[in-house]
Amino acid sequence: MQKDSEAEKTDRGQWVYPENEAAYWREQHSKQPYAKNSSYEQYKHAYRTGYNSYQKHRGRNFDEVEESVANDYESGKPDSALPWDTVRPAVNSVWDRMSGVITPRDRDRGMRDSI
Repeated sequence: MQKDSEAEKTDRGQWVYPENEAAYWREQHSKQPYAKNSSYEQYKHAYRTGYNSYQKHRGRNFDEVEESVANDYESGKPDSALPWDTVRPAVNSVWDRMSGVITPRDRDRGMRDSI
């Protein structure tokens, strides 16, 4: 029987599954305070940017890489997407969820209103 290396143990549970994240945010979008009067489709690129950038910048804080994330968002933005300043809270919410601020056990909670 082969034992897992320390790196393998650390990486376990750290993978991003885009299909799962898209399904989660599609379901949770209308419950988010920033989503009023906006469709999931308008935020879809923001959510995708959030989970892709989290994977890209794993181990860093959103505030440290926000400029890079914003550039990624703007460079791939479809016509129906909203401006960065509008979607920033959505991208930050993705990062919060992925980093454990909102854990997988809190699936129904979406973004916290207050702490």
